[in-house]
Amino acid sequence: MIRTGRLLAMLVACLALAAPAWPDAPPSATRTAIVGAAVIDGTGAPPRSDMVVVIEGERISAVSPRKDFVPSAGMKIIDGAGKTIVPGFVGMHDHTHVPGNTFTGNVAASLWIAGGVTTVMTAGSAEPERELALAREIARGERIGPEIFASAPYISGPGGSPAMVSPANEAEARAFVRGWRKRGVRWFKLYRHTRPAIGAAVIDEAHRRGGRVTGHLCSITFAEAAAMGIDGIEHGLTSASDLVPDKQVGTCRSAVPLLDTLDLDSPDVARLIETLVAQGVTLTSTLPILEGRFAHRPQGDARSLALLTPAARERLAIRRRQLEADAAGTVWTPAVWQKVLAFERRFVAAGGTLLMGPDFGRHAVPGFGNQRGFELLVEAGFTVPEAVRIATLNGASALGIGHRVGRIAPGFEADLILIAGDPVRRPRDIRKVETVFVNGHAIAPAPLIEAARGRFGPQ
Repeated sequence: MIRTGRLLAMLVACLALAAPAWPDAPPSATRTAIVGAAVIDGTGAPPRSDMVVVIEGERISAVSPRKDFVPSAGMKIIDGAGKTIVPGFVGMHDHTHVPGNTFTGNVAASLWIAGGVTTVMTAGSAEPERELALAREIARGERIGPEIFASAPYISGPGGSPAMVSPANEAEARAFVRGWRKRGVRWFKLYRHTRPAIGAAVIDEAHRRGGRVTGHLCSITFAEAAAMGIDGIEHGLTSASDLVPDKQVGTCRSAVPLLDTLDLDSPDVARLIETLVAQGVTLTSTLPILEGRFAHRPQGDARSLALLTPAARERLAIRRRQLEADAAGTVWTPAVWQKVLAFERRFVAAGGTLLMGPDFGRHAVPGFGNQRGFELLVEAGFTVPEAVRIATLNGASALGIGHRVGRIAPGFEADLILIAGDPVRRPRDIRKVETVFVNGHAIAPAPLIEAARGRFGPQ
């Protein structure tokens, strides 16, 4: 995370990204008080109105009602009337690559901050060495960006992508984990064609060495992965091959064609959720990327499209035409969309821990995609405080940093989003980011967004 005394280095790094205008950013101050804002603190508790949040250096020093606040000499006061403060988002499926570009981290780093994302886990890497280097640059204060929890190359198996690692045996899988742990990677990701024995070896070796494992699964079912001790599972219902009748062990058969007729009240679904909850497996909601599969759903907005490279916009236009052409016979129906949302609600209602990350590609971009994820959680039926918790403290806890990040409370790192609006009454107000505080440094999003215009995606 960015350290005190490094603000000048961050500004220089931002100006190197593109040229405008850091003078528009609010100046830093040793002690800052945001006065009169509503606070949604990340715990799921109801919002508190007319509050004061005091930042001293890198941390929050006080959170109190305005009636109890006495400003000190030299304190910078920010008027929070009509505004809302939430913790910085913790993105838990935030890649540094997209189809057609194996490393987008340099542009993504600034966009994450502009969108209020102050911590990310990358959930599988195409260029892990560059990802690690970016994380270290940010930690040293050499450029603006979130705290990055880097991940190793994807692990797959027969029939999977040749760009991924396919260990030949368990010994090779364990050596792979050991090697990347030595390089500083803590997170590993199993992909769709990973063989069960390889998956079990990766999970065991990672845990022996303080690592964690998540998965975009298919050949391994959710229940099988839970029995192996996997820490998290990505994407939710659409990847649950447990629901495929007569699925053979170790074979990848998609559940998607069955979802239209799936009964969410069935014993199979109930058992699946019960198993995940009992084993403490987290589930990561990636609704922004999934939304892109449904022709009846929005396919991006003007602000996101403006950030895409020409090649990315062309790919998206082709995809939109294909979605429209296939709409009559698609398996991605409105009914399936509702089941995807309902599965996440049921998982949480049963006691499961839901995380959130947008997964980038199509129209989902860093920062804005995380905001869209929040909006879709609210659409799924979560209250705004619940959606904030999913997007902040739940992710921080899964990363092992819930004691310092993800809450608005004294002693926590001052990673905050000041929103010029009320997302409780209008969830889309989450887009009205006025200022992002990163370890106490106040950063205006507009120059970062402008500098990234037309730069995210394949070249």
